[in-house]
Amino acid sequence: MFGRFFIHRRLILLLLSIILVIFSVSMTRGDRGEMMWPESWIKNGVTWIQGLFYQPVYALVSSFTPEKKSQPEDSSQQLLQLQAQVMKLQQENQELKKLIGYQKENKVTYIPARVVYRSPDRWNNRVVINRGSDDGVLSKMPIITSQGLIGRVQSVTGHMADIQLLTDSGNGPGIAAVIKEQNKETLGIIEGYDAEKKRLIMKKIPASAKPQKGQLVVTSRLSEIYTGDLLIGTVDRVEAGEFGVDQMVYVKPSATFERLDFVMVVRDPAKLQLKQHQQQDAKTGSGGKRR
Repeated sequence: MFGRFFIHRRLILLLLSIILVIFSVSMTRGDRGEMMWPESWIKNGVTWIQGLFYQPVYALVSSFTPEKKSQPEDSSQQLLQLQAQVMKLQQENQELKKLIGYQKENKVTYIPARVVYRSPDRWNNRVVINRGSDDGVLSKMPIITSQGLIGRVQSVTGHMADIQLLTDSGNGPGIAAVIKEQNKETLGIIEGYDAEKKRLIMKKIPASAKPQKGQLVVTSRLSEIYTGDLLIGTVDRVEAGEFGVDQMVYVKPSATFERLDFVMVVRDPAKLQLKQHQQQDAKTGSGGKRR
């Protein structure tokens, strides 16, 4: 009996000695960074034992602690808003995919050309370019320079095309155009050219509109001939219309017409399809004369 007591006493003293040694080492560890294996073994053991007690105690305390609900109505509203935003983004994504696909199939292209003739007696009306139907040029296609719109194809042969300039003050068709304002567009018709003022004349502008000098004037996408957003010029002056029920704007052209050299023919598949549709209507007798 006494022998067992002394054996247990020696084991207890040995364990206490080991603990004291490990404690003294840990106190003098300083900035060694890594622990020695006795320290690591004891720390891992203690952490493992703490983990056994932590989870049950935490679950027990949580079951008696009521969860604080913070504004459930606001959370529900935020969820609905997020769902609505997701649906909107998905819809916009589908629309953009369709638009990109349409643009790939109906991409506006440009045919480069050069002015090869300009008649002295019709200097402000006509020029001839060195591209024709064999190059994909068709009647009524818009003609632009790097500065903006200058006219449209009047007639075409295999290798040449006559161009009617915007400065032609004859009986040319009007051009559907819009004045670009900050948050809206004002529709009007370019009809004629004032040679003395060197300004295009834009008519049929609503009296309620308030065009300002310097605002951009571009082609309307609703035109049956011209691609939308081709630059025409800027607002220069605003006057009352012929009968006082509308307004008239003098437009300063963005392109220069004095020296024309290199130009581009705008080939818009959407306008070509519209032209084919109108020709088909005319053949079947269901269509009328369109401006």
